[in-house]
Amino acid sequence: MSESAHVDTHRAQQSGDGSRGFTDTAREQTRAVTDQARSQARTTAHDLRGRVTDEADTQTHRTAGAVRQWADDMAGLAQNAPADSPAKSLVAQAADQGHRAADYLDRHGFGGLVEDVQGFARRRPAAFLGGAALAGLAIGRLVKAGRAEADGHGSGGHGSGEAEQREV
Repeated sequence: MSESAHVDTHRAQQSGDGSRGFTDTAREQTRAVTDQARSQARTTAHDLRGRVTDEADTQTHRTAGAVRQWADDMAGLAQNAPADSPAKSLVAQAADQGHRAADYLDRHGFGGLVEDVQGFARRRPAAFLGGAALAGLAIGRLVKAGRAEADGHGSGGHGSGEAEQREV
């Protein structure tokens, strides 16, 4: 083999080794970037889960406070109701149940509430689905009524102003 052919072969080998090295380096860098992205995604997901849990617990305790206030108001109504009132006992029972619900929410928090709902759904799936459907219908009705009331106040304000102007 001539000397120039030997040099060309040697250069080709070096060129092949260089491109292999570049490819290996690129793979390593890609793996490092991918691993770092996965790690950051896990950390972000963990942080987000913690924030959502904290917010859910905060809202659960606020709800417990609102239920407790409602139950206190109901208890006050029951105490001030006439002794022979048939509603007195029902209002007192509603107040007692309200206090129990508020205490439960404070003790168990959002996580306990979710676990209990999941347990109920496993034990009685038909009752759970029926209750969920009824709750959905009730919420839909409340939202619809709220929109209708908001629309009524907007047009009612203008209508009553016009009526006042006509009367004057």
